[in-house]
Amino acid sequence: MSTSSGGLAAGVAILALLGTASCGGGGGGGGGGSGTMMNLSVGDAPIDGAEKVIVVFTGVELIPNSGNPVTINFAAPKTIDLLNDSGTASARLFSQPIPPGDYGQIRLLVNADGDSSNSYIVLADGSTHGLLVPSGAQTGLKLVSGFSVPSSGVVDETIDFDLRQAIVCPPGQAPACLLKPVERLVANNTVGNIQGQVSNTLVTASCTPGVYLYAGTVTAPEDMNSAAPAGDTNQPIASRVPVATSTPPYYYQFTFLTPGNYTLAFTCQAAQDNPDQADPAVTFSPVKSGIVVTAQMTTTVDLP
Repeated sequence: MSTSSGGLAAGVAILALLGTASCGGGGGGGGGGSGTMMNLSVGDAPIDGAEKVIVVFTGVELIPNSGNPVTINFAAPKTIDLLNDSGTASARLFSQPIPPGDYGQIRLLVNADGDSSNSYIVLADGSTHGLLVPSGAQTGLKLVSGFSVPSSGVVDETIDFDLRQAIVCPPGQAPACLLKPVERLVANNTVGNIQGQVSNTLVTASCTPGVYLYAGTVTAPEDMNSAAPAGDTNQPIASRVPVATSTPPYYYQFTFLTPGNYTLAFTCQAAQDNPDQADPAVTFSPVKSGIVVTAQMTTTVDLP
């Protein structure tokens, strides 16, 4: 599917189509001390509607449940295009020893002040907009996601970005867009993937396709809504805009998934999904449940 538009207002519609994302990177930085080796990467999946999502990382802070934070300041900022390493690929932020213990939070230190000379997004129409992390200078991008570092071995984690929820261009914010902390942390050796094709019979001329993922068995799937009540099991955990190959059918992929049962749902109204509210115009068909994800395996599910 191709998308074209003009200006930031059109960019907001394009951003409503964004699926999960991440990427580019490099080696480690300073700090951390001795302990278990930790690898921390960022990863994403194929999406449509943007040419680049550039984020400038200056370091990472790991906050233990007790004791002092472990701060890793990069010798030079890492400028990462979150669209470069798609699918199951990922890019390393750092690899170095970390003191053992239980950690409750990760802060990604970024240069994202709304100035397009730092972090920015380039939309499919070629327009460029700076990315702004609210209170980013003080808090960075915070992941409240616990993990444990044993006294020996290797901890191998990936931060999975969901750009559909993370990037918002609210009215009055122009020319910048907000980059919000909706990332999640996953252990690489404990996760699997779902991928498949969307038949071109589903994608009519007026269709803006979207594939939504839900945990467990869901019979009444809902669109993205950040204001939904906590514990709403009909809320998607991720969404993707299928990527058209040179000819249909279309391709989608969800990566870094915890083993278990999932449901997939297809919509032709992905462009009408505002991730901050319920949108009754967004309807789903077909809906497939009973999809099993196994660690270190990829499950293929074609739609319909």
